[in-house]
Amino acid sequence: MADELMGAQARTETQTHAGAPANTAVPDPRPDAAARMSGGSVPAIERNDGAADLEPGDAIDEPIAVTAEVPETIEATIDFSEVELADEFSEPELAVTPGGLLPMEPSPIEGRLRKAPLRVPDELEECGGFTLFGRRIKSLLYTTDVAVIRNSNADAIFAVYPFTAQPAITQALLTASEAPVFVGVGGGTTTGKRAVQLAAVSEMQGAAGVVVNSPAPPEMIEQICAIIDIPVIATVVRCDAVAHAKVKAGAKILNVAAGKDTPAVLRELREAYPNLPLIASGGRSSLSVRETVQAGANAVIWTPPSAQQLQADMMRRYREAEVKPEAPVMDPVAAADVNPLESARADVPIPDELIAKATTSDRKRARPFSPLFFKNKHR
Repeated sequence: MADELMGAQARTETQTHAGAPANTAVPDPRPDAAARMSGGSVPAIERNDGAADLEPGDAIDEPIAVTAEVPETIEATIDFSEVELADEFSEPELAVTPGGLLPMEPSPIEGRLRKAPLRVPDELEECGGFTLFGRRIKSLLYTTDVAVIRNSNADAIFAVYPFTAQPAITQALLTASEAPVFVGVGGGTTTGKRAVQLAAVSEMQGAAGVVVNSPAPPEMIEQICAIIDIPVIATVVRCDAVAHAKVKAGAKILNVAAGKDTPAVLRELREAYPNLPLIASGGRSSLSVRETVQAGANAVIWTPPSAQQLQADMMRRYREAEVKPEAPVMDPVAAADVNPLESARADVPIPDELIAKATTSDRKRARPFSPLFFKNKHR
């Protein structure tokens, strides 16, 4: 049946082509075809009906000639305003100043002595970050060392330690830090009312947020959220019902601490909570940091080297540095007044003439007063 229909269609097309003139212009189906033809634009393509009809699957031995008129000049406009060039191809913006051409971007301000030697890895700038009280946070420094905190450029401090939380430690960290501090208030060893009270005290001391450990139940998070206004960071180790319950209890930020499974847990939580801030540890390599960011972390917790490691590295560089002792400069005047007996070695016999010279000096006793003092005085 299909073969009969195809044969009838072919006979109909053959009859139609046989009754048509040799060159028939195919009408332009576009709506503005008349305006294009009247304006002298490109005419419709002419079809040569004298050529043999081709069926699907037929081989073409010779190219098919198509008659078309193309204008000699073509005008085109390209807008490069939306194109972003790479840094190596873009020229820096310069400003004309009395001192010459200077870059438009202001130069960084650094002190001669006070600098930030502990700079967070550049990969952390790829994070989207989250906003806390108007401040953008992309990197968190995981330490409680006040010397390290004072000499770092991290956006915030993640002060969690494996001891029971104490307000004195929190106050010391807040005094030393110039960045917002997230302090731990318990959840594992410290639970119940003490953890809730520590959270309230930490807010009064000036903490930017409180961190509860993974064993903290959702009920404790709900109690903390009921009395403080700063965000509660809940630590989770997997994406399960407990993690969902902590979010419902009021946790504003989730800290993912799943070890090697951190990227997988981040993806699950990001799929469940597209707008919830997620933070996680980025590991020790640049590759692990990028993997954490790509998994959905808004900010990365970076563990810096300890002060002991930095001090050991500094002393190693000092020892490897080649220090040449300067030759002592001897003053000839001062050298003449040196007693030869004082510089003599104990194992070398002292000549007699040196001993005589040192001992036979002017024995005349110098009077402590002027001769006028004894004038007209009888002894």
